[in-house]
Amino acid sequence: MSSISAISNNLGWPQHKRVEELTKLNVDTPRAHFRVFFKGQNLDLPIIRVPISLPKYRLANGRTSSLQAEYLAKNSTQTRDLFTGDPELLDAQLAQHELLLMVMMEQGLRKKFDDPSNKQVEPILLDERGFVVNGNRRLSCWRDLYNSDVSKYGHFGYIDVAVLPHSDEKDIDRLEAWLQIQKDIKADYSWDARANMLLDKQKREDFSNKELSDLYGLKENEITELIDMRDYGDTYLRSRGKTDMWSLVSDHEEAFRKIVFSRPKIQDLGSQAIFMEASFVLIDNPAKAGGRLYEQIPAILDCLDQVKEKLVEEFPVADSQSSAQIQDLFGGGGNNSASNFLPLSLEIRKPENIGKARDIIVEVITSAKELKKNSKAAEYLLECCKKANAQLSAAVQDGLRPESNLKGVSKQLEIIESSIDTIRRYLTEHVKD
Repeated sequence: MSSISAISNNLGWPQHKRVEELTKLNVDTPRAHFRVFFKGQNLDLPIIRVPISLPKYRLANGRTSSLQAEYLAKNSTQTRDLFTGDPELLDAQLAQHELLLMVMMEQGLRKKFDDPSNKQVEPILLDERGFVVNGNRRLSCWRDLYNSDVSKYGHFGYIDVAVLPHSDEKDIDRLEAWLQIQKDIKADYSWDARANMLLDKQKREDFSNKELSDLYGLKENEITELIDMRDYGDTYLRSRGKTDMWSLVSDHEEAFRKIVFSRPKIQDLGSQAIFMEASFVLIDNPAKAGGRLYEQIPAILDCLDQVKEKLVEEFPVADSQSSAQIQDLFGGGGNNSASNFLPLSLEIRKPENIGKARDIIVEVITSAKELKKNSKAAEYLLECCKKANAQLSAAVQDGLRPESNLKGVSKQLEIIESSIDTIRRYLTEHVKD
């Protein structure tokens, strides 16, 4: 990555100079146009050539929403409104530049432009003030390459851009959503980034779930599910003292989806709390979860009573937790079951108890699966006999016809009779009156 001093002079001109330059260049006869669907119509925008140092990054960027939250969590000296305050500030632009480079690296997109023969194809899309609406990742990569080796990447000294007409934030959001749908938002974004982006848009522009559904071509229940998953992810991170460290849960999309799917099936608040905390305990260390998280979490639900029983034996807690603490963590309300199990849920989340709790939960799940497997095995003989009976009944009903091929039937009956004799002898030896 380029040094801070080298890149600082390359993160956008002052606004009045950006606007002046873009206005002047747009007056000239363009050499080509770039078509976008914007504000309900197709627009052919002139493509113009500008210095790579001219644009500024748009901070309301869906791909970096989780990374921004994590950046602030790791850098406590930064102001909390770094990414929501003045986008002209160098600190904000520099931080966003580094986050965009991280996305480029993680998604393997940097390798393409490392090869100097790969040059710009589509223009970067700017709003009228010179902020990047589409192309933030590419711009960060080109800036980094250009500053690292001007002789090798000099072709990025000037870039093609197209400038949108006057618009408000909702217009930009709709365009951004339209462009993302074309490229498949699910493939481009981690689940937590999608969720945080949707939540940001709800807070910033007051979008409803229905409006977000229409914007991104998702079903409304998909929006609801994703935001619910995000809520559990946030609860998990906070409970571990890792608030906003979203990279810790990015790989566990299916685990949080299973929590969202399973928890409403539990009636009382206390059991819900135990289920959630037991799920979190497995997420803490997937390698010791006894199986894939997306299989183990529903398995907790299947044997929740046994899990609660074993945890109570190991962690006998009195109903000593303050009601205020319980309400703060789990939303208040409750009944006798809740009062019994909410303190236990708080107990198993303690760092010194997580390992033991995990061992108990995995042991209960494993035992329950083995019992189910043995139960199936115990019924195997009867099930085979039922199937054989059904097949022979069908043979009697439909197979005794003049046109049936009788060759080999006698031999098959001899084998069947032998098998029946073997089963009868086994029954005689093992069935007691």
